[in-house]
Parts: sequence; structure tokens; C-alpha cells
Amino acid sequence: MPTQTEIAHYLDLDQSAVSRLVDRLCIDYRNATMDEVRVAYIRHLREVAAGRSSESGVDLVTERAMTERVDREIKMLTLAEKKGLLVNAKQLEQAYGQMVGAFQTELLSLPDRMVQELRTLYGVEVDVELLNEHINGCLEQLAGYEPDSPGGDPADSEAAESA
Repeated sequence: MPTQTEIAHYLDLDQSAVSRLVDRLCIDYRNATMDEVRVAYIRHLREVAAGRSSESGVDLVTERAMTERVDREIKMLTLAEKKGLLVNAKQLEQAYGQMVGAFQTELLSLPDRMVQELRTLYGVEVDVELLNEHINGCLEQLAGYEPDSPGGDPADSEAAESA
């Protein structure tokens, strides 16, 4: 049962390096023989030399594999983007916002056009406010749309809230 000082002299290291080494390699130097310590140290040096371990204890093979995996995923995303399979979420959100705004404008102008057309074609007078109420009701229902609710239907979320 060697001391750390004896192990340091045997391996040509200083005592503090031996202290770190036995901690890193989980060697119980008090119960190990000098040969067991030497073999553990040699195996550790081989792992470091082979690039499978570093002095800080990081498994370099695992780190390289993770880096390769990330690089591959980045390349796959870049390729998918170039093929047009990916969409920029911010651009899509902006385009949908513009589309919804245009739809709202069209709906709000519909009652006046319908009243004019019904009067011209059929000679029928229709109350523009009645049409406005229906159009505004539809717009209010669309404004209450909850994309995360089951089915995305505002009526479903209202029924769930009242239950």
C-alpha cells in the first residue's frame, strides 16, 4: 500500500499530479498495489494518446460524434432550405397577417356593395346595418380564434369554458 509520494516517485510525477490522477481514475491507492496503479496510469495515457480521452476527463470520441451530428443536421437544414422545403416562420406570419388584413377589408366593404347591387339588379332595399352586423359577427368570431384549442374552433373553446 503505497503513499502518494511513493507513487509520484515511481511514475516520475509530483505529488499533486498523483493526487489528481488517483481522483480522476478512481484508484484507491491505499488498497492498490504499485503495479495496479502503474497499469491504470498506462491505460489512462493510452486513452489520451488514442484521442479517446482528454486530461480534463472529456470523452473526445463522444464529443467528436456530437459535433459531427450537429454539423450533419445543419447541412440537412441548409439543403432543405435550398430545396424550398423550409419556410421562414417570421415571413410566413407576416404574409398571413397581410392576407387576413386584406380579407377583413374586403369583408367590411361587402355590405355597401351588396346593398348597391341588390338595389340595382332587383330593386330591393336592404338595411346595410343588418349586413354589417352579420359581417362584424363573423369578424369577431375570427378574432376569438384560438389556434391551440381542440379543432381550433372558438365555439369549442367557449363550450369547454362553460362546462
